[in-house]
Amino acid sequence: MYKTLFKIIILIGVAAYLVFALVTFNRSAEGHECTGLNIIIDDKHNTNFIGENEIREWLVTNKQFPEGAKLTDINLADIEAILERNPYIDHALCYTTAEDKVAIRVTPRIPLLHVINQNGDDFYIDNQCGTMPRGHHTIDLIIMTGHVPRKTAGQLYSPMARIITEDSYWSNQIQEIHVDADGHIELTPKNGCHIIAFGDTSKVADKLNRLALFYDKGLNKAGWNRYKTISLEYDNQVIATKR
Repeated sequence: MYKTLFKIIILIGVAAYLVFALVTFNRSAEGHECTGLNIIIDDKHNTNFIGENEIREWLVTNKQFPEGAKLTDINLADIEAILERNPYIDHALCYTTAEDKVAIRVTPRIPLLHVINQNGDDFYIDNQCGTMPRGHHTIDLIIMTGHVPRKTAGQLYSPMARIITEDSYWSNQIQEIHVDADGHIELTPKNGCHIIAFGDTSKVADKLNRLALFYDKGLNKAGWNRYKTISLEYDNQVIATKR
């Protein structure tokens, strides 16, 4: 009984302290102005698509720049929402610091393929099944050409692109992905003078495993320029056509 009573007293004390701390913080923040921004960019893939200056300009353009405003007037959720509307930002987190600054941590979107389609549209497919504008950014990626519809490109090809680009061998081996008018995919490798008939976007990992095995057991012995096309379109088969 005494142990239970003691636990209840402790819980009441903790709750009272939290209420006191919250009220004290709110009172201390009254009248204080935001003295600056701490901007952190978690760009683990070194895309360099978004920087501190771009973030500041984006907030100014969208009338959400917090510096100089009263802390009590700053809506952190609105700032996060505005930042996540930026085509190069995947996620944003904002909070205030003890120095009366607003901290902004953003995670950029990751481009996987550089698309130049049959209409001349120039854009990126990202890792979230979406697309990103080309803008002034330049990054070394696999090129995708041909009949690639911009509106649905991310949904159609992002899963395949992730499998290819997350594999260090294939991301360096494949230089172009082409989609013909019927939606059939062809891969152009950096090594060898052949074209890889890939078919559709199904069973990507299985097709690449078959191709790797054929490269190892076939081309390494027969020569990399012996075949004109290598087809992976049929299950459990690799069909190579000689020149």
